[in-house]
Amino acid sequence: MKVSGLATYFGSNLYSSYVVGSWKPEPGLFLHAARSMGYAPKTCIVVEDSPVGIQAANAAGMTALHYAPHSTEESEDNAIIFSEMSRLPELIKSLEVSKMTTDKAG
Repeated sequence: MKVSGLATYFGSNLYSSYVVGSWKPEPGLFLHAARSMGYAPKTCIVVEDSPVGIQAANAAGMTALHYAPHSTEESEDNAIIFSEMSRLPELIKSLEVSKMTTDKAG
């Protein structure tokens, strides 16, 4: 994380399957991370680059975004597929707006 420059965005919120004892496609790691940070799973967005990660996100009841830069396939796992990381902020924003609209209507 330090080499990529991403460490500052996560602080102490780094979790490992080795520490939690749950490996994808089991949802345990995602559920542990959400619980530790005080979020309900249904409010979480998971960005994954592997099918087993998408399976784990779905099993956890979280919204899955599948980063697949070299794929043109459709998702079979209810995941939103995107191929350019520059689209990530836009996707998250659209999910937030959609969630707010759903919450007001429901």
